[in-house]
Formats: sequence, structure tokens, C-alpha cells
Amino acid sequence: MYLKRIETSGFKSFANKTDLDFPKGVTGIVGPNGSGKSNIADAVKWVLGEQSMKSLRSKKGEDVIFTGSSKKAKMSAASVSLFLDNNDKKIPIDYDEVVLTRKLFRNGDSEYLINKNRVRLSDIVDLLVKSGVSQRGYCVINQGMADSILAASPTERMVIFEEATGVRAFQIKKNHTIKKLDATKRNMVRVTDLLVEIEPRLAFLKRQASRALKRGEVEKELRDEQNRLYGAIWKKLNKDNEIYRQQKDEVEKVLGGSEKEIEELKKQLEACDGKDVDYSGEFEKLRNEIDSIQVTMNDLRKHLSMTEGRIEIENERKVKIENPDFLPINLKYVKEKLTNIMGIFNKLASILENFDNPEKINEARKEGAEIKALIIDLYDEVQSGKISQKKHDIQFDDSKLKELEKEKGHIGGKIEDHRKKYEEVRKKIGELSDEEKEKRKAFYEYESRLRIRQEEMNRLKDNMNRIGIELAKFEVRKEDLTNEVRDELGTANPVYERIEKNIINGGSELENINIDESRQKVRRLKVQFEQIGGIDPLVVEEYEETEKRFEFLTAQSKDLDQASESMRRIIGELDEKIEKRFKSSFKNISDEFDRYFKIIFSGGKANLSIRYEAESEAAAGEEGSEEQESGGEADEMESAEKKQRIAGIEVNVAPPGKKIASLDMLSGGERALTSIAILFAIIANNPPPFSVLDEIDAALDEANSAKLSTIIKEVSKSTQFILITHNREMMKQADILYGVTMHDDGVSKIISIKLEEIKEK
Repeated sequence: MYLKRIETSGFKSFANKTDLDFPKGVTGIVGPNGSGKSNIADAVKWVLGEQSMKSLRSKKGEDVIFTGSSKKAKMSAASVSLFLDNNDKKIPIDYDEVVLTRKLFRNGDSEYLINKNRVRLSDIVDLLVKSGVSQRGYCVINQGMADSILAASPTERMVIFEEATGVRAFQIKKNHTIKKLDATKRNMVRVTDLLVEIEPRLAFLKRQASRALKRGEVEKELRDEQNRLYGAIWKKLNKDNEIYRQQKDEVEKVLGGSEKEIEELKKQLEACDGKDVDYSGEFEKLRNEIDSIQVTMNDLRKHLSMTEGRIEIENERKVKIENPDFLPINLKYVKEKLTNIMGIFNKLASILENFDNPEKINEARKEGAEIKALIIDLYDEVQSGKISQKKHDIQFDDSKLKELEKEKGHIGGKIEDHRKKYEEVRKKIGELSDEEKEKRKAFYEYESRLRIRQEEMNRLKDNMNRIGIELAKFEVRKEDLTNEVRDELGTANPVYERIEKNIINGGSELENINIDESRQKVRRLKVQFEQIGGIDPLVVEEYEETEKRFEFLTAQSKDLDQASESMRRIIGELDEKIEKRFKSSFKNISDEFDRYFKIIFSGGKANLSIRYEAESEAAAGEEGSEEQESGGEADEMESAEKKQRIAGIEVNVAPPGKKIASLDMLSGGERALTSIAILFAIIANNPPPFSVLDEIDAALDEANSAKLSTIIKEVSKSTQFILITHNREMMKQADILYGVTMHDDGVSKIISIKLEEIKEK
């Protein structure tokens, strides 16, 4: 790789577009002071990424743009391009020619390009470092830079020799890795802080989520058990109702047969010869009396059955009220509502006494609907929270039950009285029958059979009334169950839908459920559900999200820890490479320094030595020693590690016949020659592809310039040189000589001479 050409436009004094072509060997650039020839060196440094305006001999960025003169207007932008031959692919991109371009505009905008493609400055710097070219290296060397090596402190020289020994790329990579390691450590701290912050919250959410899951399990078990309980109750109600319906059908069938038989017996009785017995008037009177007694007794039995049914319903309500599934709330308000409902219920019971009247049936249905509506209203009021939700002890108002029991006893007494009266009438009839026994034997037989059939028919009617009451009770129980299911499970529940639509289903397993035990289990589950309490349903979702984040951060922490360990290992490996390469190259530079020193000074000796950190601390004096002693074992370990660290570079020289204790003892010329020896020792160790030497020979006499030109000729076999000089000896080494002139317009111009052709002539 070598520098083929430079193109400038608007850069400093090169206002016009200017091209300079360079051969592989040595190119000389000459010109009077102030002609702008050193601006060529600045142009190369600028393209290579130099950011220091002081190094570019400017105060601010726009100073590199041509400022104009009395005859030439100022330029709006500066542009410099370096054309590099890359046939050897030393620059790691797939181009035979690489063009690096830097542009700056007066508005402050800037551009960096590689082969006309916009890139970042860091892209150019990284590319050049990989190819051994850098603005901090030895591609551009001026007089001040040569002397700066001697003027620098040992620590400052360390930076110079890192570049010189070729470990700068490793050092950059190490520093980049250290920055990444520091960033990783900061990330680890942040991740650790987040984990510390999240962990207590996660533990809390875990407990809440467990409660929520437990609540869900209990709620599901409660709903399942309620479904089973209400399904079993519904199944039993329907089964009982079906039995009563079957009994009703059977009784109606038997009753129909009895009525036909009675009618037949009456006809036979009418045709009997004994009907003309003189006792017919008395018999008629007695029969009317006994019929009247029977009618009254039937009515009393019917009334008694209705009363017993109402007593049974009241007892069921008493059991339900005194043993509720839920403790009622706002008892006073509920009692007032229930009192109103019981009033309507009593009215309904009164209507049921005239159950055979169709108008009364419609009125009963209306009253039942009103009871249902009142119960729904009561439920809605309680559900909407219009009354305070506090638990109270519930007492059943048994005044109605006592009244019904009293009424039942009264009806029973009447029935017993009429039964006795009935027996007395029968006895009278028997007495009359005895008198007419012979006359009306057949008649009495018919009459007896008729009476028996009538009694049987009366019993059937009583049974029919009882069955009717049971069927009516079914409707009441069904309505109660419907309301309870709606309150507990809601109208969307399958059990509720079955009751509403009167769909009888459910497997045989419902028939085997112990309803009392199931009710106890429901009560127990309700208590357990209330003890768990209300929990936000989103807590499980938040717990799962927080757990995922915790696991992610934990994994990140582990990854960051592994990455840190990997980067520490990389840093260690880079340290080994840097140390190994630095020491190897440093020895070569020291040997080359001694060789070039002897060439330039015609004798003497010179070398470079490494100064370690421990040595630097020892020079700090007694105070530093006291601090080390107080550090204990940790300081001893740190001190042992520091013995391996390089603190700086010492330059040791001894011109022929002189003993130099310090570089300050060298004359100006000796310093210049020593600096040149060091520079070329560095170049010889790690030859750059090209090097621009900007008047480094300014302080040399003709004899020493000749020595320098000899060294340049030797080194030019591996490095392309561009010499900016006034020295004739230096010019002799050039293959092409460029002359730089400047006229009164303030613009630098180039004149080229091929010295090879002149030498041949």
C-alpha cells in the first residue's frame, strides 16, 4: 500500500483544485517560506482524522477553509482526498484503490467518505488503525513532533511508543473492552437494583396470587356443590310432584268407577220393593241429615287438609328462616317486606279454600305473581346495597303458625262432633232398619252397599284434595327454589334455566345426594370463601408478568456476569499480547535507535529503557512508602501487580566522548539528531506505508543532512517518503520534486519536476 495522489480544493492556501501524484519512492516538496508547502502535510493529517486545531496550526475548524484575499474570494468549503493503492489489500476492504475524503463547510457541516460513500470518522480511524496508518502515528512527522519525543515525560513517551510498537490497535480494543466492561458493570448494578426492588413485590404478589387461586378453587367448589344441591332438590321436587300426579290420575280413575257404581246402586235401590215402607219419610229426613253431615264433614276435612298444608309450609319457612344459608342483612327492613308478603300469602291461602272456583284460581295466580314480584324487589334492593349489610340473629314470627294450629284443632273438634252426630244418625237408621229388616232386607243391602261406596268415594275425594294441596305446594316450593337459585347462582345458571323452563333432567347421581349434608358443605364453603376475602382478579396477571420480568432480569444478570467474565478474560489476553508485542518491538526500536544514533553521531551509544510503576512510586519518597506500609496484605498484592506495569520510557544517550546524565545536557543540534534517530528507529521497527516529513532537517547542517538523507534512502525501501524541505541533500533523494509558489492572490500553486529524467541527462 502507498499514497498515489492527493487532491485538494479550498484547503488553506490551496484554494484551487490541486492534484499531487506520488511515486512509491521519495517525493520532495520545496518552496520559500510562506508558500504553503506545509499545508500539504496538514492536509494529510486532516484527512487521517486529526481533530486538534493546534496540530493543524489553526484556531478553529473553519480556519482550514481558504479565507480569501484581495484578489481571490473566500471558499465555502474545504475538501481533501487521499488516493491509496490497495493492491496488497493491507486496508481490509475489497478495493484496489481506496479514496479517503474529508469535507468541511462554512456552516459547520462536515462529511467523511470512503470511495465516495459517506461514513463516520470512527469508521475511517478504525480502518486506518487496522492497516497501520494513523494521524497519531508516523505518517506525518514535523520538526516539533521529532523534538517532542525528547521533551515528553516518560509517561507521555509511553503513549508514543504504544503507537510505535504497533500495540495501539490492541490498546484501543482493550480500552473499548474496558468501556464495555464498565457499561456491563453499570448494567449489572441496575439489574441488581431492579431485582432487589422487584423481589419483595414478587413475594407479595405470590401470596396474593395464591390466595386468589385458592379463592377461585373454593368458589368453583362452592358453585359446583350448589349446582349439585339445587339440582338434587329440583330433582326430588319433580320426582315427588310426578308421584302425586300419578296418584291423582289413579284416584280420578277409581273415583270415576265409584261414581258409576253408586249411580247403579241408586237405581237398584229405587227399584227395590222395600221402598214403599212407611218409614220413608223418616229415612228421607235421616238421609238428608246424614248427607248434610257428610257434606259438612267433607268441607271440614278439605279445610283441615288446607290448614295442615299451610302449617307444613309455615314450618318449612320457619326452618329455612331459623337456619338460613346466609345471614340476612338489615333485618328490620326485610321483616317489614316479609310482613307485607305474608299478608298477601294469607290472602292467597284464603282464596285456595275456594280452589274449585275458576275466578278464585285466576285471583290466586295474580296474588302469587305479586308475592314473586315483591320477593324480586326485596332481592334487588338488598343486592343494590340500599340497606346496610350487617349480620343479625333472625327470629321466626310463629303467631301465624300458632293461629293455624289453633284453627286445625278447632276444625278437628268440629269433625269429631259431626262424626259423632253422623254415628247417631246411622244408629237411628239402624234402628229403623231393624224394624223393617224383614221388609226391606234387600233394600237395606243396597242402601248399605251404597253407603259404603259413598264413604269410599268421600275418602277418595279427601285423598284427591290432599293430592291437590301437595301439587299446589310444589308450585310454591318451585318458586322459592327458583328465587334462591337466582339469588345464589344467577339467571344464567343451568339449574335456574331448568327450573324456569320446567326441564326435568339430571343423572341418577343427583338422587343419591344427601341434601342435608350438601347444605352443610355449602355453608362451610361460604364461610371459607368469606374468610379469604376479596382479591383483585388482576393480581394473578400482575404476578405472572412480574415473575416473568424477575426471571428475565435474573437471566440477564447471569448473562451480564458471564459477559463480564468473558471481557475480563479478553482484557487479560490483550494485556498478554500487548506486553509480549511491546517488549519485542521495544527491544528492536532500542537496537535500531542505537544503530541510527551511531550512524548520525559516528559513534557513541544509545538505548531505551522501560520504567515500571513500582519504580515510579519508590521515587515519590517516604510519604508514599508510609502509605504502602499501612495498606496491609491488600496493598502488598497490589504492589506486586504494579511491578509488572510499565509507567514510562526513558531515553539514554551518550554521544562520542561525552557522559550525559540528563537529556537537558544535550545541545540543540544533538537533541535534533537524537530525535531523528528515535523517529527512524520507530519507523524501521514498524514501517508505515507512507510518511510525510515536514522540515525535520531544519536544524541540521549539511553534513548531518547528508547522514539523514542516507538513512531516508535506506528506509525508503519499505516506506514511501514525502519530504517537505529546504535542504539540497534531502532533495537529491527525491524521484519527483514539487515546487510550491504563492503569488499576490494568496493561492498556493504547484510546479513539478521529474528528477529521474534530469539525473539520466
